[in-house]
Amino acid sequence: MLGNERNVDSISDDSLTWVQWVQLLVVASGVFLSSLDVSVNVALPRISNYFYASPTTTYLMIIFYLGTTVGLQLTMGRAGDVYGLRKIFILGLVTYSLAMLAIGFSPNIQSVVGFRVLQAVGNSALLAIAPALATSLFPSRIRGRALGLMTGVGSLGMIVGTLYAGVALEYMSWRWIFFGRIPICLLAILGSVTVIRGIGNQNKNSNGTARFDWIGGVFAFMCLIGFIAAMNIATAIGWLRVETFVSLGIFIFSGTFFIRRQSIISNPLVKLGIMKDMVVAGGFGANLFLYMGSFVNLFILPYFVGEIIGASSFVLGIFLLLNAVSVSIFSPVGGYLSDRFGPGFITVLGLLIVLAALSSYTALTADSSFRQIAFRMVFVGMGIGLFQSSNLSLIMGKMKFSDLGSGGAVSSMSRGLGSVTAVTLLGWTFTSIYEWKSPGVDILQAGSTPASAASFMYAFQVSYIAGSVIVFIGLVSSVVAWVGLKRSENSFVN
Repeated sequence: MLGNERNVDSISDDSLTWVQWVQLLVVASGVFLSSLDVSVNVALPRISNYFYASPTTTYLMIIFYLGTTVGLQLTMGRAGDVYGLRKIFILGLVTYSLAMLAIGFSPNIQSVVGFRVLQAVGNSALLAIAPALATSLFPSRIRGRALGLMTGVGSLGMIVGTLYAGVALEYMSWRWIFFGRIPICLLAILGSVTVIRGIGNQNKNSNGTARFDWIGGVFAFMCLIGFIAAMNIATAIGWLRVETFVSLGIFIFSGTFFIRRQSIISNPLVKLGIMKDMVVAGGFGANLFLYMGSFVNLFILPYFVGEIIGASSFVLGIFLLLNAVSVSIFSPVGGYLSDRFGPGFITVLGLLIVLAALSSYTALTADSSFRQIAFRMVFVGMGIGLFQSSNLSLIMGKMKFSDLGSGGAVSSMSRGLGSVTAVTLLGWTFTSIYEWKSPGVDILQAGSTPASAASFMYAFQVSYIAGSVIVFIGLVSSVVAWVGLKRSENSFVN
């Protein structure tokens, strides 16, 4: 199958056709659909009121969705390598579409939460397989541009999702948050069945049933779910609780069994040896720590804007929109630059921009202007956009043609783990510091007194310092990946 990879790399720029770019847009539609899920976060209060459900119950829609998505990505990526990338991608689209219909018709909050798990099954396939399909479509010299376009289209989904959520919730039922995606789902399925035929089948002649490690898949899922559950339970009810220790036990036991199994079987779910590669390990760490550190913007900044600055939800929406637009614009730019100057340098540049912008949030005060906040949101988005396409190109460039699905899963999983960990640990840090400084004032009324506002700003600044430190660790990881890439290039030349 390595011959297929050489054939792709032998294509000249003049031989590239518009069909390949259309195929890439069909693949990118899966990432676009996944990004549309930002609209669900906007709709949570409306769903809670409709079913008379507590916010804690409704929040399970997010926890179960993120947990299942992260937990299944390794399995989906490897399934794509074994059974065919295109088949698993279409399966993901169909599953995602059926879940949209089921959630829209759900009679109670329990069924909504349950069908969100089904949606996450489809979502995990889309996020793991899309980078692999995009990589298989184009020669390595323009891999960054292809992946940059794909991630840019995905970020565009956040913009469309945010705007659509506002319109849908203003004029229609919350159910249209899900029904409204059905036409896009159908177009994506139709395009995948017709336009991307003949690609993503690198192992179609192999005995997939014998080669797929189902037991490893189960333990990988248990390990990741155990970790996410432990973090959530510990920050919600305490670290020294039986529930926390049980979740940690599941995480440690299943993780240990998974690693031992992967090291001894002939066809593992994931080849652990790839993490010995400086490029892959550094790229994974950079992805993980960037999304862990920068995610403070999505769950701490809204409180600052609403309670301290006193801005409306519309203004907050503009800030988040600016960030998403910046990511969408600079993702293709990052992909293009990574093809010109190398992905290692561009990943480091992107992280430097994020680190500088994120650190500057500590200078914000209750008197800061909207322009000062907007400026920072744009630059964080710029750095993330430059980073994510070039880092994805960095990781995918180290994958064998038969392991592209696993490479896409590793990259996507690191982003998901970073986001989930940030919400639990940094969110817990932020609220714990505030409650310690102002125990008598609810955080939703933090701006009601000078003392509580000062406590909020202290917690805000500590959280952003912590986020900046985490991004700095990601920067170090990215430098490691860059050095590893330089060494591998020099050894190849010699």
